[in-house]
Amino acid sequence: MFSTRHHRGPLRSVLVSLLAVGILGGTVISPRLASADSVDDKRRQVANIADQLDNLGEQMDALGEDYAQSLTDQADLAVEIDRAQADVAAAEAQLSQMRGTLYMSAVTQFMHGGRNSTLTNLFASSGGVQDSLQRSQLLSIAMNQGSMTTDSLDATATALTKKKAVLEKKRKQAISIGVVANKRLGAAEALAARYEELQSTVQGDLVDLLREERSRREAQALSDAQREAAGYSSKYASIRKRYSNIPKVSARSQSAVRAALSQLGVPYRYGMSSPGKAFDCSGLTTYAWGKAGVGLKRNSRAQYNSLPHIPKELAMPGDLIFTGSPIHHVGIYLGNGTMVHAPRTGDVVKIGPIRWYKVVGVVRPR
Repeated sequence: MFSTRHHRGPLRSVLVSLLAVGILGGTVISPRLASADSVDDKRRQVANIADQLDNLGEQMDALGEDYAQSLTDQADLAVEIDRAQADVAAAEAQLSQMRGTLYMSAVTQFMHGGRNSTLTNLFASSGGVQDSLQRSQLLSIAMNQGSMTTDSLDATATALTKKKAVLEKKRKQAISIGVVANKRLGAAEALAARYEELQSTVQGDLVDLLREERSRREAQALSDAQREAAGYSSKYASIRKRYSNIPKVSARSQSAVRAALSQLGVPYRYGMSSPGKAFDCSGLTTYAWGKAGVGLKRNSRAQYNSLPHIPKELAMPGDLIFTGSPIHHVGIYLGNGTMVHAPRTGDVVKIGPIRWYKVVGVVRPR
């Protein structure tokens, strides 16, 4: 019996050990496999979130620039309204002067034995321009000056009526553009809220993974941008020969670059161009080139349409780089595939890589 126990003991010990190894091995291997799968799943999840954020960012850029366009339209229309008001005032003054001249002429005619007329009725306070026009023939008779003078009065009064109609139309346009501007700003802010809401869903270790994913994409974009810029640089001379009318780089470009770089870290805000406080993308380029003594249009699309275009392969520091279709973003080229720009809500003025495949045009301020 003792012998039997003696032999069973070691066998039992071996079996227990084997089972223990198997069980322990299972518990070690399974979590590793599960952990690897879990990490891969999470990486796919954050990659999807990063894609969604990039897409929302593009839409935010477009809406932001739509809003900037509305602000430009408002500013332009305000100038037109001021001019229209000045035109109306000038026409009213001219009409008033003509009435005074005609009045004195008619009185002079009467005092010197002119035709008999009831001047009390003729020169009574009128109810408006039309009332004056209805009396034009009587006035002509009283003055004995023919139809030329009254025709002039008629023409001036008609012109005044038209000018007032133009002014009223522009005022209505201003109200309409104001409504559109508010709608565009509301849409942009709503999209920004969705962007922040999506970011807020990222919790726990996903936060670090998302940060890593974004850093990886940025690094890859920088590498790609620098490689493509180097290719452009190596072919610059041969490409330049194909274009005879490319404007030279302005001596002011470095001043514009320095001005833009002085605003690094300033927050992005829709429709803003306020140094040290906030910028949108075109607000930054307008400010920077303004500091260099060159006035630019206030939004990216107007900047692109109003300045000399150059091939992106010939871009030099200070040139403006445009992306989006329709155009909704602009930055200032620094060279080596990078630009300084104000990206979007929640971000700041910073240096970033150029996605050359997204570039739709390059212009050269002078």
